[in-house]
Amino acid sequence: MVLAAVAALVGAAVQSATGFGFALVLSPALFAVMEPTEAVTALLLLGAVLNVLVLLEGHDVRRSLLPPLILPAVPGLALGAALLAALSREPLQIGVGVAVIAAALWQLRDRGVARGLPAAVAGLASGVLTTSISISGPPLVLWLEAQGLRPAEFRATLAALFLALNALGGAVLLAIEGSGAVDPGELAPLLALVLIGYALGAVAFRRLDQRRFATVVIALVICTGVASVLAGLL
Repeated sequence: MVLAAVAALVGAAVQSATGFGFALVLSPALFAVMEPTEAVTALLLLGAVLNVLVLLEGHDVRRSLLPPLILPAVPGLALGAALLAALSREPLQIGVGVAVIAAALWQLRDRGVARGLPAAVAGLASGVLTTSISISGPPLVLWLEAQGLRPAEFRATLAALFLALNALGGAVLLAIEGSGAVDPGELAPLLALVLIGYALGAVAFRRLDQRRFATVVIALVICTGVASVLAGLL
């Protein structure tokens, strides 16, 4: 759990500073030490807390962009839960790693590639990823990057989307697995580290150069993705 603890701290700081990255950093670590359903549920609950904290900072959410993404995500949540129940840990670890690497690589591309992604496709894909490997961010970020949002709007709108998907996805998984899907004893220390990471990331968002910080984030994301793929293969 040491790796998971470090990942919770770093992931929370990364998402607090950039609006994106918590699940990318924490998912590989949790899938390595927990059963798939437990890992996904823990990520959804911890992510919900983190997103609430981001939203409490201000009122920069672009509310008009929420329904076009959340509504098509609902059927995707059920499909993702079915995939989670059908697959074993190793394929999911590999899936997490591939998704992490792909998300990092497309972030390096020009924003213009996002213009061809319909909101319905982004929402549906995000729903599937939420309850299968808990990485809902890539399609949402890809679509939002094309909307020309200010950094504060981008960060807050993503937090609102993540919070909605975390709540809906968590409800789906808890309905299927029951409250036993998460061990409170394992969740409590991770939650404390998420709170610390959020505070550090909030400072970084206000003070650090965002482009330089994003480069560090992408490098870290690629490393965690490779580690997850190797863990699933070995």
